[in-house]
Amino acid sequence: MPGNFSKRLIKAAAVLFILSGCAAPKAVVHKDWPTYLNGYQRANMTGENLTLPLAIAWDRNVSAFNLFKAYPKEQLSSPVISNGVLYAGSTNEEFYTVDFDSGKTLWKFDSGYPVEATATVEGQSVYFGSSDGVLRCLDRANGKEAWRFTARSEILSSPVVTGGRVYFSSSDDRVYALDAKTGEKAWSYNRGTLQTVTPRIYASPAWSNGRLYVFFSDGTLVSLSADTGKEAWSKKLVKRFDNARQTRRTPLVAGGAVYAIDDNNAVEALSEDTGEVKGIYNIIKAYDFIALDRNRLVIAGESQVAMIDRLTGAVLWKSDVKYSPLTSVFAAGDALFVVSKRTIKPFGWDFLSRTKGRIQALSLKDGGTLWEKGVGSSVTANASAGDAGVALLTDKGLLTVFKTK
Repeated sequence: MPGNFSKRLIKAAAVLFILSGCAAPKAVVHKDWPTYLNGYQRANMTGENLTLPLAIAWDRNVSAFNLFKAYPKEQLSSPVISNGVLYAGSTNEEFYTVDFDSGKTLWKFDSGYPVEATATVEGQSVYFGSSDGVLRCLDRANGKEAWRFTARSEILSSPVVTGGRVYFSSSDDRVYALDAKTGEKAWSYNRGTLQTVTPRIYASPAWSNGRLYVFFSDGTLVSLSADTGKEAWSKKLVKRFDNARQTRRTPLVAGGAVYAIDDNNAVEALSEDTGEVKGIYNIIKAYDFIALDRNRLVIAGESQVAMIDRLTGAVLWKSDVKYSPLTSVFAAGDALFVVSKRTIKPFGWDFLSRTKGRIQALSLKDGGTLWEKGVGSSVTANASAGDAGVALLTDKGLLTVFKTK
């Protein structure tokens, strides 16, 4: 009898423990953002919901002044996040690895040339290119160089690392496939556009189902076999690049379609297999976009963002951006984040002008503003989201992380 009473007492205590809210909390699962636009399909979104409002957790200057070197004003390398660590390149020729929570530098690597390409973290390695045309593989634990490969021109693309190979494009319209462990070249593809002046296209290859999708400086989107480098199909989308950097030129692959922006700033959906046009979306002049699912497509213009039903073309909602022009967007959970900038000219004088940035969170349900925050500089590089936060690299070289207040 006493034994049974003891068992009943233990069970009752366990029930009270659970009902009182003292049960062990479920582990919160945070997601990484390990490459440009968060994946080789370049979807530019994450399923992780970020609890709003956000506030600056820390910031760090990664564009130190150097008396003898003039660094470009714009920072083009997007920060990436993997296992609680943030990785970012800078035009000051350094590549940084920083603890995402504290902002403490773990290690940095001197590349000797500006790093404008976004890194890719895969396994125990970090891969990134620089303006001297060198692609490097570093040990993510200590920053030691495992190997390097020298291309013929600068590298502005973020590598795809899959199936034991590294794929990237260089500014002279070449695509390379390297062995991921040794850096030995497997194949290369030369578009051979033979232009007098080659536009500086900031674009990265997308990958899906054994194929690469690459935008070249002659305005052609090409599908290549990742195994052999042979061309499967090509589609001319742009006749002339007026402002190659402002408009997204990295393809997006989703639901059997490849999405890209044409020379009318419309979003075209092409068959992944054949390149046949499946749809053209031109409700507003597009500079960026996100294919949320098979039905919803977000199109970001200079001063507006719209969501459309991809199957019917119906506008689901449209929202104005407070700062203009818009520079990039990304989606996290139920929110669409918009990065934009505004140039202020006191008295109309150019020499007094200054540019301020802004980040907004809009509801994906109706486009309403959920949260917004000013940034002390313009932001050209895409933002990244993961590990319960957002990372930006401003054009003034300030690496900034936002977290929940």
